[in-house]
Amino acid sequence: MISNSFPEYIFIRICITGLRLIAPLSFLYALISWWKGHFLYSRWLGWYALAEGCFYLFVYLPRSFWLQKVCFLQLGRDIPQ
Repeated sequence: MISNSFPEYIFIRICITGLRLIAPLSFLYALISWWKGHFLYSRWLGWYALAEGCFYLFVYLPRSFWLQKVCFLQLGRDIPQ
């Protein structure tokens, strides 16, 4: 079990940041591979990066913008005028 110490908090934040960077870095890898004309490291990593980048661009980002807009509109209704 994880306790509430400061070093463990830093470790958890680093792990979360690393996981959140997978999609943008995959998109960057796919973009650089496309610009160079071949996959830089391996074909499997290239296909994974391409799939992850497409999911990030076409599913995650539009859905997060849409959800933020819906949340903002719902909050706007609750404010008395």
